[in-house]
Amino acid sequence: MNVGLLIASCLTASLSPGPAALSTIETSLRYGQRRTFWHTLGLAVGETPHLFLALFGTLWLARTVPFALTGIAVSGMAYFFYLSVGLLLRPRSSLPVSAGHEGGAGRLFLRGAWVNFSNPKTIPWMLVIIQAANVPADQFTWSTTGVFLLCTLGSEVSVMSFYAMVGDRLRVRLKDPATIRLVDRVTGVLWLMLGLLMAWQVWQSLEGQH
Repeated sequence: MNVGLLIASCLTASLSPGPAALSTIETSLRYGQRRTFWHTLGLAVGETPHLFLALFGTLWLARTVPFALTGIAVSGMAYFFYLSVGLLLRPRSSLPVSAGHEGGAGRLFLRGAWVNFSNPKTIPWMLVIIQAANVPADQFTWSTTGVFLLCTLGSEVSVMSFYAMVGDRLRVRLKDPATIRLVDRVTGVLWLMLGLLMAWQVWQSLEGQH
């Protein structure tokens, strides 16, 4: 298992402007960094079921249809390149506005949990990360599961805590089209680098089968 690539993939996914990032920034702007902790905790809890489904789904594929893992890897590589090209050639000038919800710690926690749990891209993305980082999927081990959960959830909590901390400073700049385009282009470069790394791993895997 390539832990470095696993961490890099998880950090890139969390850093990318999406529902979780936007919801975290909005919550920080409304309620402050300390109360946003409950929202961040909810994000981690909401992502956990997807992580287990992706990990054990890959385990099942490895045992029943081994060649499917190579297919997932190739699809993930293509998805990385697709994301990078879109962000580099068509950077956005504005970000979608997430809906605000009033409430205390419990409501903020549930809101964060729902944001990640209801995201349909979470499981496919986790499948891609598993293949990109060569997470062992041919047999279950507590150590592998623990490292996978630690990296994925740790990256999510760390990045969202960072977004909460700088939320006030980003309040004006996130409305600036030039800044939004810059963020998209930087993210596009990161996706491109991950795509190239994954392409190398796919090539190495295919070479090993001959």
